[in-house]
Amino acid sequence: MRDVLLIARFEVLRAIRTWRALALVVLVSVAMGGGAYLFTRFIGLMENQLATQLGVARTRVPGAMLQELVTSDSYRDVVTQVFGDPAMQEWILQLHPAALFYFGLATLVLPFFAATASAESLSIDVQSRAIRFEALRTSRLDLVAGRFLGQASILTFAVIVAAATALIVTALSMRVAQPVSLMIDVLRFSLRAWVFGMPFVGLGIAASQLTSSPAWARVLAIGATLGTWGAVAFGPWLGERLGVIHILDVVLLTMPQRHLDALWGPGNDWLFSGFIELVLALVATVAAFPVFARRNL
Repeated sequence: MRDVLLIARFEVLRAIRTWRALALVVLVSVAMGGGAYLFTRFIGLMENQLATQLGVARTRVPGAMLQELVTSDSYRDVVTQVFGDPAMQEWILQLHPAALFYFGLATLVLPFFAATASAESLSIDVQSRAIRFEALRTSRLDLVAGRFLGQASILTFAVIVAAATALIVTALSMRVAQPVSLMIDVLRFSLRAWVFGMPFVGLGIAASQLTSSPAWARVLAIGATLGTWGAVAFGPWLGERLGVIHILDVVLLTMPQRHLDALWGPGNDWLFSGFIELVLALVATVAAFPVFARRNL
C-alpha cells in the first residue's frame, strides 16, 4: 500500500508539473461554467415567456420569476415525463433547476474528460521506457493501482473546481433567492458526478495498459466511453431483435450508465449505486492487467 500511495503521489505531481492536471481542471471548469451560463440564459427566456402568458412585465435578470416558473404546469410536465417515479418527482421539484442541469451536464462531459485524461498515465511511460525504473522497484499491479489512485485524486480536484465555477457563474448570471440551498444541491450532485466519473477513469487506465502510444490510448478510451453509451441506448433494442435480451440485461449491468438513474434519487438511496460504480471502476482498471502483466516493458 505504501508503494501504491507513493506512485499515486508521483502521478499527481507529474500531472501538475506537465500541466495535464491544469488542463483537465480548466476543461471541466469551462464546460460546467459555460453550461451554467447558457442555462441561465435559457431560464431567462422561459421566464419571459411565462411573463407574457401571465400578462406581467418581462424580467431583465434571469431568476426573478424562478419560483413561478418552477411551480408552473410546464415545468411539472417536464419533470413528470423525465422522472416517472412520483416520489422522485416530488424530490426533484424541491431542488434548484440549476443544480439539476449541473448534474445532467456533468454526467455527459465528465466521463470523456476522465477517460482521456487517465488514458496516457501508463502508456506515456511505456513509450519512453521510463516505466522500467519503476517496475524494478515495485510490482506491476502496484503501478496500475497507483496510477488509478492518482488520476482519481486529480478528478476529485477537477470536480471541486468545476462545482465552484458553476456556482459562481450561476450567482453572477441570475438572481438566486436561496444561495445556500443552491450550494448544498450542487455539492450533493458533485459527489454523485464524481462517483459516476470513476468507472471511466478505470476505462482510461485500462486503455493505457494496452498500448504504448498515448494517442491510441486516448482513442481507445474515447471509443470505450462511447461504446458504453451506445450499449445502454441501443442494447435493449438489439437484444430484442436477436432474442438475447435476458443475456444482454446481465451484460448491461456492467455499464456505468445503467446505474445512473439511481444517482438522481433522494436521501441515501443512491449510495448502493455509487458503491457499484466504484466497483466497476476497479473492475475496469484490472480488466486489462493480464495484458500489461505480460508486456515487455
